Amino acid sequence: MILDDFFTAAAAFDDEALARVLHPEARISEMPNLINREGTERDLTSAREALTRGRGLLARQRYDVHEVLEAGDRIAARATWRGTLAATGQELTAHIATFTQVRDGRIIRHATYDCYEAF
Repeated sequence: MILDDFFTAAAAFDDEALARVLHPEARISEMPNLINREGTERDLTSAREALTRGRGLLARQRYDVHEVLEAGDRIAARATWRGTLAATGQELTAHIATFTQVRDGRIIRHATYDCYEAF
């Protein structure tokens, strides 16, 4: 499934794999949260740049998908993200909900709502 490919690319900090799953006109929205208080809207280029920056901040990250609902070109998922800070080794955890739209076999729209545990 395309969403699994997206999470696999992100977890591996693989910007080339990310580019393969994202539509050229993709929009990625990170809603405001504890770490990113303003939220962020990214296109394909800025999503790849953000992934590269993340590689410098995190020693590793992973996504555990708990539930997926598909309806036509739309996918909703509930997952847990865990990332380990490179500088301190501290693990961060966020419970996330994602809403994804697919066009031409690639992700055209992806919105994530991240609820971070206290750290």
